[in-house]
Amino acid sequence: MPSTLEKQRTSTVTLKLDPSCRDRLKSLAVAKNRTSHYLMKEAIERYLKAEEAQQAVMQSVDDSVTHFEATGLHITLNEVKAWSNEVKLNRNVQLPECHG
Repeated sequence: MPSTLEKQRTSTVTLKLDPSCRDRLKSLAVAKNRTSHYLMKEAIERYLKAEEAQQAVMQSVDDSVTHFEATGLHITLNEVKAWSNEVKLNRNVQLPECHG
């Protein structure tokens, strides 16, 4: 197991920004008392997390469609609406059972 004092391996990436974007980044870095480098890394991390979350949702949707096609099990929109209205009154209401 690597020690916590060891540096993570990193690599350099070149990013071309138009002058306006670069100026905005510099201004924001000064305002936040951070480096432009820090802000770019933070923005990339946030973007990756958001995109990975969206990909996970899309995979879940694909899996659900595949499951429906294989089993025919489903809940109708009217059943979901009725459940939604019940949840407003009682948070412990269970989802309706899937049926074929």
